[in-house]
Amino acid sequence: MADLIQAGNVGLLKAERTYQPESGIPLHGYAKFRIRGEMLDIIRRHASRRLVLACDRDNVDDAEQMEWLACVPAPAEASPHCSALRQQRSTILREAIRRLPDRYRRVVSMRYSGELTLREIGAELRVNESRASQIHRLALIRLRQALSSRGVRMMSQVL
Repeated sequence: MADLIQAGNVGLLKAERTYQPESGIPLHGYAKFRIRGEMLDIIRRHASRRLVLACDRDNVDDAEQMEWLACVPAPAEASPHCSALRQQRSTILREAIRRLPDRYRRVVSMRYSGELTLREIGAELRVNESRASQIHRLALIRLRQALSSRGVRMMSQVL
């Protein structure tokens, strides 16, 4: 909770610094989106770290850099059945990521493996933050569709 409050404060400070009164948008309306964005970023970072810690990421090569997305922590994960399902989900996810267009694949990689913010991704791709967000959203939609078409229901809920 303290991290969320801190993220909200950071969002408010950023909103105050970048607010332009001549835009005609009320400060509280502008700040609301900045605060919410900062809070969502912290939630995403926390969720991705939790998933990364739940997976074995030793010796991960470029083709497998997103495999951790397929890992959903479960208490019974030690059973052979769960291990086989996890491996199957990982394989399906790797295939789906490989089939993404290059730009989508780069955004997903930077967002989840590199833990970059959408602003940082936008700077890397030389687009604004809004466009980086659109590309990210479209990539996740494609991954959800690919996973659900293969019957991976649990994974389509995570993305």
